[in-house]
Amino acid sequence: MIKVNKFFFPYFIFLILIGFKGQIIMAFLIVIFHEFVHYFTSLILGFSGFAIEILPIGARLALKGIDEVSPKQDIIISLSAPLFNLIMAIFFYYLYKNYKFNYSFLLYKGNLTLGIFNLIPAFPLDGGRILRSILSLKTIYKKANEITIKTSIIQGLILLCISIILIIFNINNINIIAIALLILYSSKKEKERIVYIIMGDIIKKKYKFLKQGYIENKNLSINYKNDLITALSIVDKNKYIIFTVLDNDMKFMDIIYEEELIEGLKIHGNITIEEFINIREENIY
Repeated sequence: MIKVNKFFFPYFIFLILIGFKGQIIMAFLIVIFHEFVHYFTSLILGFSGFAIEILPIGARLALKGIDEVSPKQDIIISLSAPLFNLIMAIFFYYLYKNYKFNYSFLLYKGNLTLGIFNLIPAFPLDGGRILRSILSLKTIYKKANEITIKTSIIQGLILLCISIILIIFNINNINIIAIALLILYSSKKEKERIVYIIMGDIIKKKYKFLKQGYIENKNLSINYKNDLITALSIVDKNKYIIFTVLDNDMKFMDIIYEEELIEGLKIHGNITIEEFINIREENIY
């Protein structure tokens, strides 16, 4: 399914009015090929089903089950298309230098720009997913996501400042402004959806366990005064978490399983772990 973002056509018409024509069509063709490389790489890794959203400055591929990928798989999928663009840039540069084919220089420049641009470590670019996945290999998913969001926001603000400076010196570059706003908007949306991703991950782990027949466990000790959302925020994306609840003297109180967090939030709201344990014991007896 192909979906066109509501800001695409006004932006497209604006660029035509200020002089861009054939270059825009060529640029979007390069972007579409870029997204299909992601798609075919995902197919090789066992993922299927996709939707392409045409954005004002490119396109975005949404894959079915993409949030279920491991950090290593995500790095491979995210890195595949920028590498493809860089390889195509070398190919078209060779054609330009040796045969002077029509449009070969524009294709070289377009692929080189897109390849390097997408390696910027900011959402929603491939570099943002790559950075988050690399960090996920060393820490929990939520923390990796938070670091990447902060990095994205800083880069978006820097680009916005650069665009303002260019305007002051009468150098207008609408693309820099569009990129800066897209990074800031995407970072905000990513921050809002993280809790829902974690809750979804907990639910999906059951199906993953039934499909594979096993799942890796991870034990974490947590203070009984923390609330359920705090516990939920440190759930690992790819491991089944068993929480050992300790008091302030680090003495054992109880054990909580991650699916109990969702059930507790659904029934009682964001209560403390201590309150949840007491309610659970009352229900048992």
